[in-house]
Amino acid sequence: MKNKEVFQNGEADQWFRRNKEAFETSKSDPDMDLLSDWMLPFKTRISSVMEVGCGTGHKLDRLSRALDANGFGIEPSAEAVAHISDAFPDLNVKQAFADDIPFSEQFDLVHLGFFLYLVDREAYFSCLKEADRLVKPGGFLSIIDFDPPAPYSNAYSHQPGAFSHKIDNSGAFTASGLYSVVNKYSFSHSNFHFDEIVDERVSLVLLYKETNVFGTR
Repeated sequence: MKNKEVFQNGEADQWFRRNKEAFETSKSDPDMDLLSDWMLPFKTRISSVMEVGCGTGHKLDRLSRALDANGFGIEPSAEAVAHISDAFPDLNVKQAFADDIPFSEQFDLVHLGFFLYLVDREAYFSCLKEADRLVKPGGFLSIIDFDPPAPYSNAYSHQPGAFSHKIDNSGAFTASGLYSVVNKYSFSHSNFHFDEIVDERVSLVLLYKETNVFGTR
């Protein structure tokens, strides 16, 4: 069974149930605070924020409020979307997967929440294409996900038969020449600093979408 089918068949809602309380009781969100700090020099240009994989909505709410921007998002869990609609009525969130996003507009900042490691590899480039479609030229793309020194896959701990795929997700964007790295910070699940254990390594990356890289000079 594909990962997408696993999440369609209940794991998306189960993820929401497992994590809802932790997000609601947490008093800090260092990765969103760091991203907000990185975006402060550009705050006056940021009027819309899209989070792909917005989970419980807490991170999207925190980020959009910090930047005084309108918040949009997608999330595959129907229970999560219902919760967000009640808890954060100012956010515009729809139920969807990252390979087919039901928004036609472009955004000043698109944040790829912690989900790319769960995307089936045959759908991976469809997700990247959708993300690129959403980012305005001259806008920003941020990614939080696992960040190993070399790509590999291992078993997803919550569902037998599903897999986690760990790779430098920013590489495909920068290799195109259309995106430049603004900032990168490496940390782990257990500590907000670099981890020597490869399986625990996570990064937050902020990219800028160039406007005229291949233009005539």
